[in-house]
Amino acid sequence: MTGYNQKIVRTNSYVEIWEYEKPIFIKDEITIVDEAVDQSIESIKEKSKRRTFDELNDDEQKKRLERMSKTRLEAKWKLLRIVDCNFDDKTSFLTLTTKKNVQDRDEFNSLLKTFIKRFNYHIFKTKKSKLKYLAVLERQKRKAWHAHILLFKVPYVPHEKLLNLWGHGAVRINKVDVDSKENRGRYVTKYFEKGIGQELLESFGKKAYLSSRNLLRPEESKIFLKDKLEFKQSAILYETEYVSKIYRDGLLIDNPVKYKKIKLVDENDSDN
Repeated sequence: MTGYNQKIVRTNSYVEIWEYEKPIFIKDEITIVDEAVDQSIESIKEKSKRRTFDELNDDEQKKRLERMSKTRLEAKWKLLRIVDCNFDDKTSFLTLTTKKNVQDRDEFNSLLKTFIKRFNYHIFKTKKSKLKYLAVLERQKRKAWHAHILLFKVPYVPHEKLLNLWGHGAVRINKVDVDSKENRGRYVTKYFEKGIGQELLESFGKKAYLSSRNLLRPEESKIFLKDKLEFKQSAILYETEYVSKIYRDGLLIDNPVKYKKIKLVDENDSDN
């Protein structure tokens, strides 16, 4: 019977390890309920109905907000990992706003897609999608949508040219400078958190963020080990313990988890 008791996720600068006290047996079709999954029967039914937030009663609104909080946190962790896998010395942060008060999400999304196609062609001289980006939509106080976009491996483009390519309002761009590799994902995603929350609340069923398909993704593996993995304390960036849940034989049972985030050794570090 195939199973695992260790989940390992690796990016460019760190490794995350989840050590489960009770093994997860894949062929048992066990539903894991942990920090990354909240797929209760009630939530599945609610999603199928696609009711708006205002159509829910007070108790349903409270439960949806609780689920959105977990989903928002998971979206943030996914962004952290993707940023770490793709970050380079040309990574920049771009914000697009409109003169027109565009309050329709689909209308703004259409403008954004057109800009990305133009920007891609301007840089790579081809209609083939080569631009690497992450984007989150966010509402302003006037209820108009605007976009925060993280660009990877993009050369310098004059501000006037960006204004021309966008053509709908203001453009702001700046290079992302981070003091240490392990902080770059956290530094960048803090600018996306508000937009992620709004997307989950106002655009239920939509993606919390947009991304190009050509981005590097973290490596994930699930393995069974008899012995615990050991690391030097100096390499551990963060560790914690919590209790997750698994369904087994129709019962929801506790499954304690130990989580560690381990810094990868940089060959260029002076102390090596």
